[in-house]
Amino acid sequence: MKRGTMPLPFGVPVLSIAPAALADKLRSLPQWVMGLEEPGLARYLALTALGAGDADLAASGAGLAYWSWQRAPFDPMRSMLLGHALPGGPAAQFSAALGQRLAGEVDVDGLAALLSCGDASLVVRVLLPRLREPVQGLAWLARAWDGLLRLGSPDLARAALEACRWPMPIAPLRARLAAEVEFLYAPPEAALAALDELAVADSLGIFAAYGAYLRAELLLRLGEVQGGRHGLVELFAAMPWHTHLGLKLHDLATPPPTAGADDTRRAVILVYSWNKAELTRRTLAGLARTDLGGARVLALDNGSTDGTGEAMEASRALFAEGALRVIRLPVNIGAPAARNWLLRQPEVAPAEFAVFLDDDVELPPRWLRRLLGAALDNPDAGAAGCRIVSATPPPCLQSADYQLFAPANEARTFRDLPENVNVFDNCAGAMDIGLFTYARPALHVSGCCHLLRTAMLHELGGFDIRFSPTQFDDLDRDLTSAAAGHPAFYAGDVAIAHVQHSSLAKAKSVAATGQVLGNKIKLEGKHGNAEMDASFRAGLAALWADLDRKWRALG
Repeated sequence: MKRGTMPLPFGVPVLSIAPAALADKLRSLPQWVMGLEEPGLARYLALTALGAGDADLAASGAGLAYWSWQRAPFDPMRSMLLGHALPGGPAAQFSAALGQRLAGEVDVDGLAALLSCGDASLVVRVLLPRLREPVQGLAWLARAWDGLLRLGSPDLARAALEACRWPMPIAPLRARLAAEVEFLYAPPEAALAALDELAVADSLGIFAAYGAYLRAELLLRLGEVQGGRHGLVELFAAMPWHTHLGLKLHDLATPPPTAGADDTRRAVILVYSWNKAELTRRTLAGLARTDLGGARVLALDNGSTDGTGEAMEASRALFAEGALRVIRLPVNIGAPAARNWLLRQPEVAPAEFAVFLDDDVELPPRWLRRLLGAALDNPDAGAAGCRIVSATPPPCLQSADYQLFAPANEARTFRDLPENVNVFDNCAGAMDIGLFTYARPALHVSGCCHLLRTAMLHELGGFDIRFSPTQFDDLDRDLTSAAAGHPAFYAGDVAIAHVQHSSLAKAKSVAATGQVLGNKIKLEGKHGNAEMDASFRAGLAALWADLDRKWRALG
């Protein structure tokens, strides 16, 4: 297939309305602007649009249902939504034929334990015989597929596809899944070849929109910007309701602001760590290789006993003379206090920006200048941050732009405690296929890389030590800033790899879970209903203003 061309996505409902005019209609579904890749919100929005009584909204809802199913064709909820949105269509017929082959019984708990054991050879010995079963093999694959993709072994995923039987009615699905494996693991050229095979196998174009997007993204990664952008233009013409796609397309045509070399002197970079000597050493070594310009670096050893302080001291030789200063505390004072300790250092006083980095990150070369550019271009933003991804394949999203739902006004997590702080995790741990590379306002950005405007810190205060030892202190700071009219800004074109998961994701023990829940109660007690409702409304208005401006620019 000629590079940069693709078949028109089959079955996507056609709209004749321009994106800007469609955006005006979509405002009747306020949460549409937040994002369409989180499964629960996507399902709600698609169903609401289908029943809105407007032809353009109904077509948008049907298109969203179809796109969502192409992203995860084994998901029974998405399959049901597709059948409701496009009954009798080729895609719904395909999904129904697939569903008949997924009805077999599977030991879901045993499968989950197997996939989480970390032993690929055991997975091969136990799972592959199940996949070869002529009747139930695909049922096992459907429930194992997401876990297989996340194991870090493309050969295992390929072997799983080889083990299954693929009867003719659903044979294109094998090519669709194979293309996904190659996109996530293989070099772009090999992944493009897999998409060519999908185009041949999927003669009806059931998965054409998914394939078209992956092809455009791969061309961009190869540096073939014109071909990749042309592919996205064609896809957005067919799917003008897709929030992420429109934002991505606009930002491709508009180079993001990048700070000059002299601007780096306006920032100080702050790192703290407790008992992570090797990770800290690697983080500081990687930091030293990036374009820091004149930025100073402070590293705080938070009472470590494993040589973390010594690793910090040894790292000074990697930086320019005097660029890195190490602070060593005799005891662990917790995350909020460690951050405040760093903020009180003399190097921070003249700085316009304080940039906190986790002690286990891998940084792209020009990360600082891009984040500074975003902050300087958005002077009302109290913070700026970026896309956080996994450090090892497959590329998984740990966080993107966090937005805010309206207060729940009902007890959800805790009995008799209505939840006011209703944060929307836009990416929800999804695979990173490039749909979160846009830049826009946000309620909160990850504390893994947290650029803060020091003027806001002076006005509103630092981090609340009531959230010690850790968890939610960075969110609390961004909530306070947003309530004061200074929300965050997300620069998704910058990706920082996080070696470990967040402390929230790592909370496994009863004590750790209890500490997280305790801090959640503190967060709810600190930020009341009226404050969160005002922040929700202001955030939603900012998102719609941003989308409206960008979609009008797209024509």
